[in-house]
Amino acid sequence: MEISSELRHLVDRRILPLERLLGDALVSADMVMATKHHRCVSELVVHARGDHRLHGLAEGVNWQAAVGVAVEKVMHQAQTLKGKWHGRRCDAAVSPSLTEGAGDAETSGDQGP
Repeated sequence: MEISSELRHLVDRRILPLERLLGDALVSADMVMATKHHRCVSELVVHARGDHRLHGLAEGVNWQAAVGVAVEKVMHQAQTLKGKWHGRRCDAAVSPSLTEGAGDAETSGDQGP
């Protein structure tokens, strides 16, 4: 199958929000496109930092539908992954303040009646 410039532009346009979301964490993205029984099939595999692979497979009656659904699946996985990364960063930042707060509670208890 030969990829037209219009189809390439469609894929580039649909992947752009994914590139913005992951930023530097995006290592590579591969889109495999095929036709199967008069249906358009697109498969998107994204490699993100930390050896994470995000995978989306979709079929549709046209290329716009197939590519759109595959990118949406990967986008949802990327948002989940980024949330986990952000959560770990926030937990690491919160931990020192929790230990400081525990020290304050001990000293307030020493000032009894």
